Amino acid sequence: MSGPKFNPDNKPGYTYELLADHFAGLIESGEWEANSRLPGERALAEEYGVALGTVRHATDILRERGLVITLKSKGTFVTKRN
Repeated sequence: MSGPKFNPDNKPGYTYELLADHFAGLIESGEWEANSRLPGERALAEEYGVALGTVRHATDILRERGLVITLKSKGTFVTKRN
């Protein structure tokens, strides 16, 4: 891991939940556009200074919320929003 452990504003909670909320914010703001592919899990883990498992758990939460879809051997994509 490089960089500081992700925790904006020292908010309480599990890192994977905070990261999922952050990613959801990127989707809602349009920074991560509908139908766009998310960066790879390893790249995200390095960028945010967290373990790979933390990123995986965060993307699991996004899938549960219906914000992303993962296609085997293709990647994870932002779902089309109305």
